[in-house]
Parts: sequence; structure tokens; C-alpha cells
Amino acid sequence: MYLPNIKGRIEKDYPLRKLNTWKVGGMAELAVWPRDTEELVSVIEGCRKNNTPFLLLGRGSNVLLPDHGFKGVVIVVTAMDSIRWQGEEVTAEAGYSLMRLAREAGENSLSGLEFACGIPGTLGAAAAINAGAYGGKIGDLVKKVSVLTAEGKIEMIPKDQIAFGYRSSSLLEKECIVLECTLSLHPGDQAVIQAQMQGLMAKRKEHQPLEYPNAGSVFRNPAGDSAGRLIEQAGWKGRRLGDAQVSEKHANFIVNRGNASAADILTLIQVIQTDVSEKFDIQLETEIRVI
Repeated sequence: MYLPNIKGRIEKDYPLRKLNTWKVGGMAELAVWPRDTEELVSVIEGCRKNNTPFLLLGRGSNVLLPDHGFKGVVIVVTAMDSIRWQGEEVTAEAGYSLMRLAREAGENSLSGLEFACGIPGTLGAAAAINAGAYGGKIGDLVKKVSVLTAEGKIEMIPKDQIAFGYRSSSLLEKECIVLECTLSLHPGDQAVIQAQMQGLMAKRKEHQPLEYPNAGSVFRNPAGDSAGRLIEQAGWKGRRLGDAQVSEKHANFIVNRGNASAADILTLIQVIQTDVSEKFDIQLETEIRVI
């Protein structure tokens, strides 16, 4: 078993349920919290050199972790949160909270990140999957990213060399690990920005099941349609398997009502996919990452 030599936090036999917003999963053989980009690269290089499986996590808001745990190193980037403001641009490390960044941009009278005020993820993951909400997308703001390539090289990639799609990007397809990201914002009125974010948060609270552990939208919206509408039309809204339940507020959310297992959630996902396919001839694709 590879033990990284870093100054960041290291925990053996650490519960995965503490590392994801669904609050499910077994034990991680080892969990580490690198403090900066240098430590992150060192841990990843060590894992690759020692053939040790590793899993990269931010706030675990878009992932389903397994009940049997993870044999290897779980690398949690949330301690990597350095940030630099320069005029209308902001550069932050991969572990910086997206909600915090949106709030601080507003406090600095910079507009563009209002849509992200309720997205409970990290900047690195958001850039990799082109996270978005309410018509906004992080890819629209990206100026450049620093990444660790699949070959182990650190590269700076400008926006014009990144292809952003719906909940995807070429960074993800090339298995690049985002280390740092620079966003271009624009001046705005602080009061107007904050009012917009308050309105979006109120809308999110009204229509999303924030009172229960969940991982956000489970399925991608098919072209020209809504996954939530299809699931509701198929009769799944409010139905449950154990403590895993299709939300009564929004059918594209599966919530943990207390003691749901990853297996319960995954089974629910699969039976919904099968049923929607049989009834509407549409194959729903997951937006979440299943480990």
C-alpha cells in the first residue's frame, strides 16, 4: 500500500459517506487531503508509480461511491483553496468551493457566477464537467486551466483549446486533472448580483430536495426534453427502494431518506432507465459518476 509523504491530512480506514453529499459508501483504505498543487501532483505520481488505485474527489456532490469501499487512495482536494484576484479575473486552485467563489465574486462587484451560487462542488470538478445551472455554464467563463495530463505532465491550456459540452469537456475526455482555473468575469452592481443569487437560492430551495442528502440531478436532460418530466410521467416520483427515494419535489433527484445504500440508489437508477426506455424509447444517461 502506497503511503504518500505529504504534510496534508492522512486518514486510514476513512468512511466514504463523509466524503459525498449522498452520505453513502464503505471505507476508504486511505484518504489524503493535499494542501496544494505540489502535494496533489506528488500523491498522484506516487500512486501511479506504485500501481496504487486512486480516486480524486472534491466535495463529492456528483458521485456515487460504493458500499464495499475503495481499496487504494482517495485524494480529497478541498484543502487546495488558494485564490488570486486580478481585476476582472480570478484564479483559484481546484479545491476552491464554487458557492464560495460565486459569493465572493458578488462581494467584489463581479458578475458571471450568479448561476453557481447553489452548486455544492469545487472549481476543478466544475471546469472538468462544465457544471451549470439556470442557463449559466462554467465553461463560458473559463480563460485557462492548469492540468496534470494522463501522461503526468503539467500543462496550461487556454480556453480556445478546450471543447466544452453539456456536462462534459475535452479535459474530462483526455483524463486531465484540473489543478487550477482562471475565470474571466465582468463588472456588475453588487446589490443586483446579490439579489439575483438570493432569487436563485430561493428557487433552488423551492424546487429541489435540499433537506435530504442527494447528489443533484441524476440524469442528463435528453435533447429537447426534461429527465425529470420523463421520470415523473413514468410514475416514479416519490417511489423508493429502501431509504433511496425519487424526490417528491423533483423527479430527477434521488434522495437518501436516512440509511440508503449505494446499491439501493444504483438499482433505482437502473430500473428508472429501463422503464423510461420501454415507455418513451428514450435512454436516460446519468449525469453523476458511478464508482
